[in-house]
Amino acid sequence: MVDRPQLGPTIFVLFGATGDLSKRMVLPAFFQLALSGLLNSEWMLIGTGRGNVSDDQFRDHVRDVVNQFGVPHDDTDWDTFARRLRFAGGGFTPDNPGTLPAAVRQAREDLGAADAQLVHYLALPPSTFAVTTRALGAHDLARGARVVYEKPFGTSQEAFTELDDAVHHVLDEKQIYRIDHFLGKESTQNLHILRFANGLIEGVWNREHVEQVQIDVPETLDIDDRARFYDATGAVLDMLVTHLFQVAAEIAMEPPETLGADDLQSAREPVIGAFRPLDTADVVLGQYEGYRDVDGVADDSTTETFVAARLWVDTDRWRGVPFLLRTGKMLGVSRQRVSLVFRSPRGPLTDIPPDGAVLT
Repeated sequence: MVDRPQLGPTIFVLFGATGDLSKRMVLPAFFQLALSGLLNSEWMLIGTGRGNVSDDQFRDHVRDVVNQFGVPHDDTDWDTFARRLRFAGGGFTPDNPGTLPAAVRQAREDLGAADAQLVHYLALPPSTFAVTTRALGAHDLARGARVVYEKPFGTSQEAFTELDDAVHHVLDEKQIYRIDHFLGKESTQNLHILRFANGLIEGVWNREHVEQVQIDVPETLDIDDRARFYDATGAVLDMLVTHLFQVAAEIAMEPPETLGADDLQSAREPVIGAFRPLDTADVVLGQYEGYRDVDGVADDSTTETFVAARLWVDTDRWRGVPFLLRTGKMLGVSRQRVSLVFRSPRGPLTDIPPDGAVLT
């Protein structure tokens, strides 16, 4: 079992609290953590945004979110959670902190903990990470805080380096948490159990037995209210080199020392380093019909909403086995599936259809 750190009084600040990522992922996750008893008894969540939204209006928004995307609950569950919610409006920049500093001070007072741990969760486009981080420093909200950055952390190697330098100008590395929420999904976590708790499966989890690996994440969703972000990002940056590459690394990595976060990261890193650079001949891009008609999308946009790629992993375990990665918006079904297609048996057994294992 992985030991979980025990937090003292904690104030979570959710930037982009009314955005799509918070709606579909972050707020429902906070709600589930609270209902599961995985948050301590002394915490608050402050949502931030440009508008002047009252606490009650924010609670109404969050209730709609958890009713649509959250786990089943009753009124008592909701009332207990809602008491922890606050909102700070007026925007947040180096020149204008809005009402966030005052909201943090009030939360500390309400918790009776002047030294409450600050955790800033940036569910924002990567183009805003640097200015938001500078603002945290300018308004004395960075000292001792933990700051979580959603993927993608930059949109190119040059952008990553520039952003990383800007972030480290304000924060120490130990304060920085770069997150891919896809790795926290139960189905992704179950890969560890399937592989490492099952000697039979681990014994055939290699190029001697596996002919190809397929990772499919089709979505029926359109780009909703993410048009401007998505049109500047596309499926390659939004999904392929973030979510799908991480899942590929989970499948291809060698057994870690433990299932702790540090050991898992250490196991993934050499595998990602062994990814062969994608060849254009191994990539197919597409755009769904009507994409350019969405408000916020350029009339002549060539941004891809679909990508299929053949990835090669040059390790002893997987050399020569293609990893086929596919994802896109506005497709016929929404699902997350990993399929391993096994090689045909050698010897006298013939005319046996291809065997496979599907992990959904």
